[in-house]
Amino acid sequence: MQGTSEINWDNGDKSGLVSIGSHKLYLSVSGPDRKPGQPIAILMQGLGSTIDEWVAVRELVLPFARWLNYDRSGMGRSEGPDQTPPSISAVSVAAELDVLLKNAGIEPPFIIVAHSWGGYTSREFLELRPNDIVGMVFVDCNTEAFFDNGAWGFDVFYPVLGEQDFIETTGLVTSHVLSEEDWKAVREEQANPRHQATEAAEMQAAPNDRLALVSKKQLERQPLEDYPVSVIIANTPGDFQKMYDFGVAAGNGTEEERALFRKCLDRWREMNEDWQSELLKLSRLSRSFKRYGGQWIAADDSQYVMKP
Repeated sequence: MQGTSEINWDNGDKSGLVSIGSHKLYLSVSGPDRKPGQPIAILMQGLGSTIDEWVAVRELVLPFARWLNYDRSGMGRSEGPDQTPPSISAVSVAAELDVLLKNAGIEPPFIIVAHSWGGYTSREFLELRPNDIVGMVFVDCNTEAFFDNGAWGFDVFYPVLGEQDFIETTGLVTSHVLSEEDWKAVREEQANPRHQATEAAEMQAAPNDRLALVSKKQLERQPLEDYPVSVIIANTPGDFQKMYDFGVAAGNGTEEERALFRKCLDRWREMNEDWQSELLKLSRLSRSFKRYGGQWIAADDSQYVMKP
């Protein structure tokens, strides 16, 4: 495998291991050759997610934009530290990406595509590189308002969910759009003990990641200034309804625990669109937006919240 100094990441399809000092991360770049000053899209996946889960999206983007994805420490094709830390924060993930890009010699501007927990990691990266990001796409992302009522969180779901497989219960086994080979790679990675340990460490830090963002007041400071933001909202409450039904059918949870699950899920349905819409405030362009059908459209059509 080539050394990073020998790779021009702006041209052709390139992949390789890039040192971040203590170990190496796997980096892959593809799409149209990049001219000076043109942005490159950087994927920041959700908790416990690798680039294998995003190959279908990558293929849709490649015809019109240069695309960069990488596996975080301890995930997929990347190396990890000698011992998985007990927790992995969004701040540390952002710092590793910063080092990765600098060591690979990949220059801004960047467009960030973030999913789920990537809402935290991407915004910590925005905190590090506010002058280098020219747009952000949030796909059903966590925000600082996520579960912010002090009375409940994901822990109230666990007694009813039990040990079920989220992918099986929600129907992703049959509804995904990956090839058989790609789907097999995803499932094998998720079953890898190293992957599971890293995912658990990321999950351990997630509550503090939310609090860290609160203190930074990005929605008030609007660090993206006049650059665009897009927000896509998935039907996550629908998935949790399927998981609730499965858990009840399996006999999981007491009546009180099931009632609390339903109460929290109802609140999620009510609040999620508001939580997601708040992300538009990262840019000044979000001050005026209207609703058209299933979308929120900004006055200048440059930003939107879309619900599939």
